[in-house]
Amino acid sequence: MLRRLIPALAVVAAVAQPAHAVDPVASFRYLVTGNGFGFQVFDQNANAVKQFLERPYRYLRANPSNPDGEGIVRRNLAYDTYFGVKAGNSATWLSSVNATEVGYVDETNMIRSAVTVNGLQTETFWVSPFGYAGNAMVMILKVTNTTGSALPVTAFAIHNFKMGSASNPDVPDADGESVTWDGTTAMETGPGGGTMIYAPIGGAEVSTCNANAYTTVQNGSLLTTQATCSGTDTKNAEQKDLGSIAPGASAWWGVAVLFDGEGTAAATATKWSTFLAGRTADKLHDDLLAEFTTYRGTPPAGLTDAETKVWRQAETVLRMGQIMEPYQETPRLKNHGMMLASLPPGAWHTGWVRDATYATAALARSGHADRAKDSLNFFLDADAGRYASYLDNVPYRISTVRYYGDGQEEADYSGSTTRNIEIDGWGLFLWAARQYIDNAPDASWLNDTTKKGDTVYDAIKSGVAEPLMANLEPTGMSIADASIWEVHWGNRQHFLYTTAATARGLCDMATLARRSGHTDDVQRYKEAALKAAATLSAAFVDTNNVLAGSLERLQSGANYHDGSTVEAMTFGVLASNNATATATLNGLSHLVTPAGGYKRLEGSTDTYDINEWILIDLRASDAFRRAGQTAKADSLLAWVSAQASANYNLLPELYNTTSSGGAIGSYAGSIPMVGYGAGAYQLTLLDRAGAYEHQDCGDYDVGQYPDGGTGGGGLGGSDTVGDPRTGVACACQGGPGSAGTGGLLAIVGVVILRRRRKVARA
Repeated sequence: MLRRLIPALAVVAAVAQPAHAVDPVASFRYLVTGNGFGFQVFDQNANAVKQFLERPYRYLRANPSNPDGEGIVRRNLAYDTYFGVKAGNSATWLSSVNATEVGYVDETNMIRSAVTVNGLQTETFWVSPFGYAGNAMVMILKVTNTTGSALPVTAFAIHNFKMGSASNPDVPDADGESVTWDGTTAMETGPGGGTMIYAPIGGAEVSTCNANAYTTVQNGSLLTTQATCSGTDTKNAEQKDLGSIAPGASAWWGVAVLFDGEGTAAATATKWSTFLAGRTADKLHDDLLAEFTTYRGTPPAGLTDAETKVWRQAETVLRMGQIMEPYQETPRLKNHGMMLASLPPGAWHTGWVRDATYATAALARSGHADRAKDSLNFFLDADAGRYASYLDNVPYRISTVRYYGDGQEEADYSGSTTRNIEIDGWGLFLWAARQYIDNAPDASWLNDTTKKGDTVYDAIKSGVAEPLMANLEPTGMSIADASIWEVHWGNRQHFLYTTAATARGLCDMATLARRSGHTDDVQRYKEAALKAAATLSAAFVDTNNVLAGSLERLQSGANYHDGSTVEAMTFGVLASNNATATATLNGLSHLVTPAGGYKRLEGSTDTYDINEWILIDLRASDAFRRAGQTAKADSLLAWVSAQASANYNLLPELYNTTSSGGAIGSYAGSIPMVGYGAGAYQLTLLDRAGAYEHQDCGDYDVGQYPDGGTGGGGLGGSDTVGDPRTGVACACQGGPGSAGTGGLLAIVGVVILRRRRKVARA
């Protein structure tokens, strides 16, 4: 895996302004559904579900034979599953017909595929039902007679799952499979473990595991029951007589496909029956959509129709991206609330800290504070602290990179000789926690007891804030680490992003202290935040006042332009009208891609680095808007929105920028992205609507803000032109062009400026 791995090749990017000359590209052909317990992936090219994951995360747990590796991979249990129909003497499996319409129903997690065949309009719906606490997919068939005469119709469903050994978990084997049918439910097992359960909704006249079931239907014949089978590549199929359908009328049928990995298949079947509660397929379809409508938050004002759809689909992706399995100590399953970096088929369906904090902040600010709270509690209840020897031997609570599915910290070697050790996620956690208590609002959470027995505030202080403080250098800068682009410990640098996240987080820690009544802690964390913020303009700028991605790259004199520097503005650590901010935004011209947005950094020829990053596009849009450069902000946001509109309203990790990779602008990387896609998109639209985050460092209680609680106002005044928000953006700035800086900043600036001037002469 090469996620965010940076080769050290230096090539200066072409200088140009963002101008999206290419049209949006319809390039993604997969739709995913999930409910926090599992995922299923529909392949438009096959018109069938081609993935059914045994667990909703990529790595189940550490591999005992390779504890530093990426862990034991979950299985994809499906080869494919789909419906068929017979009208009169003509029968067709729907996987053999190209769908005329494919998409999500009302931007939910329900997938719809429409096919017209044999005088019938068929609509297949695939959905993993929220409200059912298990790994389940419902496949529902609606058949409408489009002819002028009544038609007798029979429906079929076939399930080709792989329950054999799993030498390749993504494509398990089909050896030693067994299928049984008890008259209402079919079950399939194999040496890979677990049980697939096929439960017709509304019953079935026939169930068969006969190897010729597919060709029997394809040839226009009906199935006959065969209740038991065993051998290699066994399959199960059901048949349901839908009766004679009048012209213009419709009939419904469905099958629930369930996976039990706990050895309790009978109990799982009963649990499903209880959830279904006798509902017909059409009633279940309507109820699941109604449930999602109830879940919805209110989008911010001013969205176009296209943006509203992308917002709503982002809301769905964020919901699907959170693990809902129950917490347990033994065997370890401490993952309840964990946010994934992507959904499948994206490879990053793993619990990365950094991605999760963007998702958590978006949940908190978009009306889903309860889900944000679950995410924050996951971090405090999971198991981390394995790599304290790298970090001043200070015990810490939040992983340095990501988590296995069972909630244990993973350091992500990714084929490198050294681990990824990054502390930017600690500051980001504090930022996300502050978003929750401000937006819920729920300061009482800080007094709750964690699964480990301490209060939330004490856990955050001792396990997050104090480790951050211990890993600050005397100047206020964060130590060298692997940071946002995950360069691994052997390539660690003093990254601006880590220091910016630290400044943001410690500022928010001051607010957490105030909210919880720990007033003695407020000033200490505020001063640390001010000191860290001061290092940005003092130490990380070149002779043109452009922020560099890392101190080491700045010192080298080349390849230091970095898209992550925009977070200095979006985090509010640098005022958007500061001369350094203006120069840094202008310096993004070094990162412009052939598609017109931004790559993440300069100086690399690796495809992952030179492709366009949607996270940078979105956060740069936000930064340009704060700086009053509305046209650039609108152009970037419009590009992302238009691309999503052409791709089921889903958001990718990357846009392709090389002819060898396909069409310029086509989706690339891990798709769909959760925090770096859905979360970042929502944060960008919230800021555009003026629903800014509060950014003071523990200076106010809820209800005391001069902006009335909307995030506006301005506590320092002169630095906030074009960026009317409270707090650190106004009071913590240094460097050329800033105003209203304090004595602490001046003292720190003198120390660090000496280093900067030496760098400039080198």
